[in-house]
Amino acid sequence: MGRGAGGTGAVVRREVRRLLEATPAYRALPPETQRELAEGMVRIGAYLAEPEGIRAQRLAGAITTIPAQAAGRTSLPAKVDFPEFVAGLIQGVFQSIVDASIQQMEAYGELVKSVAQSVDEFTASGISDEGARVWLAETYPECLEHDAHSGGLRLRPGVDCAEALPRLRLLPLPGALRKLGPEAIEKKLVPAARRRLATGRQRLLASMVMMGINRIVVTDGRINA
Repeated sequence: MGRGAGGTGAVVRREVRRLLEATPAYRALPPETQRELAEGMVRIGAYLAEPEGIRAQRLAGAITTIPAQAAGRTSLPAKVDFPEFVAGLIQGVFQSIVDASIQQMEAYGELVKSVAQSVDEFTASGISDEGARVWLAETYPECLEHDAHSGGLRLRPGVDCAEALPRLRLLPLPGALRKLGPEAIEKKLVPAARRRLATGRQRLLASMVMMGINRIVVTDGRINA
């Protein structure tokens, strides 16, 4: 969704370019190294902005540094300006490289190349509706189970809907959940589970990048085994 030339990818590319152009150590790198670093950062940034094809501004707990989170909200309203959101995300994840030395920048390039492989792995093993159903059944076994007849999920026999709802409301639901019929499970719980899993991957990837930056800065650009 929107990762092409006119969508998320274009916005991320613009913000990455803006950040790198303000980084003296980046400009001192050989052209091929610059290209590889920029491409890796764009791949990582695009995934962080839209993990599993879900725009991160709509994910509960999405990675961001823009004012909506500073105000104490854990999820961002759909009205948040997406380019502004991406700008805050790129700055928050990659900003510390601006003051890096050339040695640190070269080491950072190796880190980005490695982390970008995780983007490919996440994308190749995308979170499908079926994957979300499996996660729901494994996470809430006292509430939900697979329906062998329909292939979907159902409320476990003998479980009272009112008892199950409090736990299931912990998911990033887009609206109120008052009953747990097959339609509510498919239209609300399954998409909410996909958003929850996408958020987890987004946060994991961002943590990998930021922890890698800290390690490179502390070791002055050396990556030790």
